[in-house]
Amino acid sequence: MKFLAIDYGARRLGFAIADEANGLALPHGSHARRVNDNRGDIEAIISLVKAHEISGIVMGEPISNSDSSQQTSSAARNFAAKLEVAVNEAGLNLEFHRADERYSSALAARGLRATGVSTKRARDEGLLDAGAAAALLQTFLDARQTGISQIATDGVEPSNS
Repeated sequence: MKFLAIDYGARRLGFAIADEANGLALPHGSHARRVNDNRGDIEAIISLVKAHEISGIVMGEPISNSDSSQQTSSAARNFAAKLEVAVNEAGLNLEFHRADERYSSALAARGLRATGVSTKRARDEGLLDAGAAAALLQTFLDARQTGISQIATDGVEPSNS
């Protein structure tokens, strides 16, 4: 099964792709968003889904008690709902998952700094967004492989077995 992860942001969407068989999530670029243009964002995602024969989408959602995170989380949920409707209308049969992305950007920034990429360059070029999507997707894949649910927003309680 091939997955596309989406790191949702107000200015940019970050993407990562992984084939569950090899278990490795790789950054796959970003998409600069236009204000109030969900249609353009969704078209870009559907194009990726078709080009890479994606069978599942993992949508990042920041889970936090802070007001700004709650607003971002709400916007991400609304976007995910619109995306799911559009994907279904396009006749694509995809699994949808939501995953806690709280630390994905920090993990991506740390990895990029370790390779000599400045935080400013990473932000400006969308590397941070794609890296955050890859961190999110890798966590999702690892959880699926071990059978432990770390995906808080899917409504599945963590397994202790």
